Amino acid sequence: MSKIEFAGVRKKKAKGKTYYYWAKAKPWVRLPDPHSRPDEFMRKIAHLERVEAEANRKSREGTFGGLVTSYRQSKKFKDRAASTKKTYDRYLRRLLARYHAAPLAEITPEDIQVHVLDPNEDTPGAANAMLGIMRVLYTYARKRHPRLDDWTAGLEQFERDENNERQPWPTNMLAAALTDKNDLFRRAATLALYTGQRPGDVCAMTWGAIKGDMIEVRQEKTGARLDIPMHPELLVMLSTAPRSDRHLHILSNTQGGRLTAETFLTWCQKFGRKNGFRCTPHGLRKNATIALFEAGCETAQVAAITGHRSLRMLEHYAKGRNQKVLARSAMLKWGTDTKREREN
Repeated sequence: MSKIEFAGVRKKKAKGKTYYYWAKAKPWVRLPDPHSRPDEFMRKIAHLERVEAEANRKSREGTFGGLVTSYRQSKKFKDRAASTKKTYDRYLRRLLARYHAAPLAEITPEDIQVHVLDPNEDTPGAANAMLGIMRVLYTYARKRHPRLDDWTAGLEQFERDENNERQPWPTNMLAAALTDKNDLFRRAATLALYTGQRPGDVCAMTWGAIKGDMIEVRQEKTGARLDIPMHPELLVMLSTAPRSDRHLHILSNTQGGRLTAETFLTWCQKFGRKNGFRCTPHGLRKNATIALFEAGCETAQVAAITGHRSLRMLEHYAKGRNQKVLARSAMLKWGTDTKREREN
């Protein structure tokens, strides 16, 4: 071993002799002489590199960036729906820009309030999403760092502005969308409305999923499998939609490829700006929920179409329903039941 070139190895001369040290440690660690004891020298280097790697690993895990890396590799994260993981990743990138190198023990509720919540008060949905993710990460970190203080303690979500929510489309907007001259947009809006599904699930629907007057859906978010009877208007649309052997999916973009949820959102936003209303594909899911309730459906019947598992969320989606329409439907059912009882 005539020449010693190892990253981290330094040599010093004293009284005519040369000594070798591992300079990545503090203080430096004396190494065996590589010329007279080469095997011991190499074993010592390997040991010190393992110690350094372990120290770096623990250091990374003790930072926000290291925690996020660990969480992304966890089964808990991997088991989430693809759409949920995509949403998490979008907000995690914003949080990492601020906290990547921050030691977990130094993150405080005050810091999150000042640097995450306050700067995003104009977009409460994003602020609330990031706070929710921080709470998920704290729960994950707490199991690995038992003495870690809760950095989300006492923080409150912003009140949601009704005007900023993904609102159901007004009647005139629905009518305009369902008769729009843009065939691709009109088909997407029709399929979304009359199946009541999330945008990603609507874009994933295939021609092969159509079985008679039913369409099969597997919800990406919940994993639920649904068989949805098709509305007459949807049957009409599908009967006139062009179809070829090379098109697996029902909906396509302007280039002929599969329509994505992102492109569908862009189309809806453009349509909304043209008509003076903030439109999102998710709003059509609310329209479907409201229409089902107004048609006199029971909660379980609505959930059988939309796939909602939470009755609270289903009620939230349906809060825009028309009281007058519901009242007429209820009284009609009541009168029909009374008449049937008298006849019997």
